[in-house]
Amino acid sequence: MGIIITFYSYKGGVGRSMALANIAVELAKRQQRVLVVDWDLEAPGVERYFSAFKIENTSAGLLQLLLAFEKDSQPDYKEYLWKVDFANSETISLLHSGREKDPASYSSLLQNFDWADLFANKNGGYQLEALREAWQKDFDYVLIDSRTGLSDSSGICTILMPDVLVPMFTANYQSLFGIRDIIKYIQAARQKLAVDRMALTVLPIPSRFGTRVEFKESQEWLERIADILKECYSDWLPKWIEPKYILEQTKIPQFDYFSFGEKLAVVEQGTSDPESMGFIFSKIAALLLTKFAGIEDFVGREYYQARKKEHEEATVASGKNESEFNYDVYLSCSRDAYNWVKELLLPALTEYLGEDLGYNPQIYFDISQVSPEESFSTHSESVLQQCKTCVFVVSGSEVDMPFIHFELSSLIRRESANSVRLLFPVLYRSTESQNSKVLPAALKDRVYTDFSAFKYEDTIKSTRLRSQFGQEVEKLSSAIAASINQNGKLPEKYVPRIPGADDLEELMQLAKDYEEVRRKMPGSSNRTRVMDNLFLKMKDAIVDPSTTLVEKLSDSQSPGKRLAAIAKLQKFPDLTFVDWLAHHVGAAEKPFVGYQATVALYIASREFGEENKARIHQVLTTALSAIQADAHKDPNQVDVIQAALSELGINESGSNGFDGN
Repeated sequence: MGIIITFYSYKGGVGRSMALANIAVELAKRQQRVLVVDWDLEAPGVERYFSAFKIENTSAGLLQLLLAFEKDSQPDYKEYLWKVDFANSETISLLHSGREKDPASYSSLLQNFDWADLFANKNGGYQLEALREAWQKDFDYVLIDSRTGLSDSSGICTILMPDVLVPMFTANYQSLFGIRDIIKYIQAARQKLAVDRMALTVLPIPSRFGTRVEFKESQEWLERIADILKECYSDWLPKWIEPKYILEQTKIPQFDYFSFGEKLAVVEQGTSDPESMGFIFSKIAALLLTKFAGIEDFVGREYYQARKKEHEEATVASGKNESEFNYDVYLSCSRDAYNWVKELLLPALTEYLGEDLGYNPQIYFDISQVSPEESFSTHSESVLQQCKTCVFVVSGSEVDMPFIHFELSSLIRRESANSVRLLFPVLYRSTESQNSKVLPAALKDRVYTDFSAFKYEDTIKSTRLRSQFGQEVEKLSSAIAASINQNGKLPEKYVPRIPGADDLEELMQLAKDYEEVRRKMPGSSNRTRVMDNLFLKMKDAIVDPSTTLVEKLSDSQSPGKRLAAIAKLQKFPDLTFVDWLAHHVGAAEKPFVGYQATVALYIASREFGEENKARIHQVLTTALSAIQADAHKDPNQVDVIQAALSELGINESGSNGFDGN
């Protein structure tokens, strides 16, 4: 079955279409059946990258195909394709936008096209799903060039159609944070589709990336990108390979030559020079060709094996075992119960179980960790082996689903082997008379918790129902905790602490470590890297959303303690402290601390800017003025504040605060 890959960018101008065209050529060279789809209907043109080759361009395009769908006809998509022939007889199929078919009427047709009507009245969802299945059958790789931003068109390209998402972005905060937020939105939206979809595999690609002149700055940005987008790598990158290393291999360098016209780097530069764009495009194509299974060859076998050996030695030295439990609870549910579990059961279970266990429980629920290239049973077996218990939410729709029976049989085998209760069934969306019909056969004789009376909307509106719901969750949590405690010694990484309290001892030590590093290490990228690591550890030690810690540390004479306060405000934004942050930038604060303060302001502006636009604008303006008044005028701090202003829809005069001197 073919793989559908969407190339997406939050903003334009990142070289998305160019990257897609080059990678399409590289896949075709490897004898793959490739379809390129220009779904950027408002600003099409990917076909121009193939203008040097022979193109059969008499057919209509994507817009005309969609119009045929709108008429509720049954068009054959193959009649809308162009063929691109290369010198070596390689062929790429191209579903162009349709603009070239009739440029004069294209804009009018597009403007009048009604996406909502297509889905609501013309069976558009079914038609697009059938189109997707046909593409997967007929091609090895389908590369979709998506519209930027958020729209009906881009939503289809990023949510409904793809198996893999390639988000492209430049090294600035608007693009980077925009991509991060879009990925989270897409993953959540796919769970609400009427059709089954595995979570997307995501391959982030930095583009127009300069490294030769500003090497230090480029390395710092790669570290920021790796930290902000680290979740994108968790489902396909081995834990002994750092995301930053992959970013090093996939970043698209800036070459001014390719800024003029539509040129194919893999043709004009070739693919043998490691410094060339063509080489990078070829590497990305090779990774896609292995469906993310060829990481060892991608990073180099020597490097891969060395890092793996280091990881294994570190694991042995720490006394941990790779088969050690990584999760306290495996929380399983079907699609129709997903939102109820996420919004109601999961938060309550986390709270009550944390109180019973004395530490923050690790609950596996985020199905984004499932790779589209794994069978569900293989993935389930792997994760279940890392979970101490399983809460199995039964709603009725899963009775005949094979993977559900696989989960149950796996848990039951472990229960028999360990003589301990591991499986805790929960009933939802049922009535008492339906219980025997809803419960899978393996659960019919089990004690289960019945949450059928606690519908989400009713429960959040009723104090009585919330109280009753809490009591039932408390009972369930007590039973789970008893099983976990009976199951053996806790892993070392679970450090018991007061539920919901920050680790003050660790935070104070990290604050001292920061000051020691700043005092002893000369200014360098290495020092910044060490400081970044300490700052991330500060954020990990913070779990309490209250502002008590910030109130204690905000007036401290210690820059390390002020940094800890800022770490808290990044993790838990608070409108009360935005003015304090604005006065801890520029000359008023150490550069690293001031930079983190600007990031906290950026996060706060995204959190509160919509409802408090005037106040946030004033605070950001105050911060920008303070930075500009500093003789140093830290450009990183300026960029972050200006990105925050831009998020508010405000363009301040003087794009970066420099006067040119």
